[in-house]
Amino acid sequence: MAEHDHPETDPTPPRDAPVELPLPPLPRPFFLIALGLIGVVLTWLPLSIIARARVFTTLEPRIQIFQDMGVQPKSREQQTNALFADDRAMRPRVEGTVPRGQVEDDDRYYKGFLRVYDPAKGTWTIDFNKSLPDQVKINSPLLHRGQARFNIYCYVCHGLDGSGHGPVNERVNELRNNNVLDMTWTAPAILTDNRIRAELDGQIFNTITNGIRTMPSYGSQIPVADRWAIVAYVRALQFSQQAPAAAPGVVPTGTNIEEK
Repeated sequence: MAEHDHPETDPTPPRDAPVELPLPPLPRPFFLIALGLIGVVLTWLPLSIIARARVFTTLEPRIQIFQDMGVQPKSREQQTNALFADDRAMRPRVEGTVPRGQVEDDDRYYKGFLRVYDPAKGTWTIDFNKSLPDQVKINSPLLHRGQARFNIYCYVCHGLDGSGHGPVNERVNELRNNNVLDMTWTAPAILTDNRIRAELDGQIFNTITNGIRTMPSYGSQIPVADRWAIVAYVRALQFSQQAPAAAPGVVPTGTNIEEK
């Protein structure tokens, strides 16, 4: 009874007092929901493009965000370029320039000959090397190197034994004999015959460097040292075809091979 004697202190509200109810959440606008769904779908597009690129092939170049010089504007071989007066993208070497550290100051070594001027006649003559230059030492590594280079560049026409029966020559002869190919064909030289034997070492070196008749130049492909190694190996091939009779284990007179 004591608790109800003082109604002013009673926390219980009267029955007729208004009751405050929580407000319902506001509805979200439709455009926000649509934007959210579109954003989720857009995040799938890069994955879809990557997956498609891994499966399908195309002639178009791949999309490369960071090029890192992988794709760059440039001129390829044998293309034209209007920037230059001759419209050639491939530029020739500047005449008279010398690469650093590559001064070719010894014609006997770098060209295989020496130009000699005759003041009485006022003419120049070519004096080919009669033997290998002083920088080239005949030894087993040199001959092995010459054989390796010969089997890469020379064998296809001249054959492994220098007889001229390389695969290119044999194929051309086969096509001509079967009337498949109608052309004039200059057979490769037989490196072991007397004509090539009579040539000086400098002449053979010059032929490798500049080419002759239908044989192209190999000066830009074979370094100078390897060209002399090939010359030495050609001489070894010639020697092997007409080696003088000698007792087993006896090196014929005149042969000078250093072993290293």
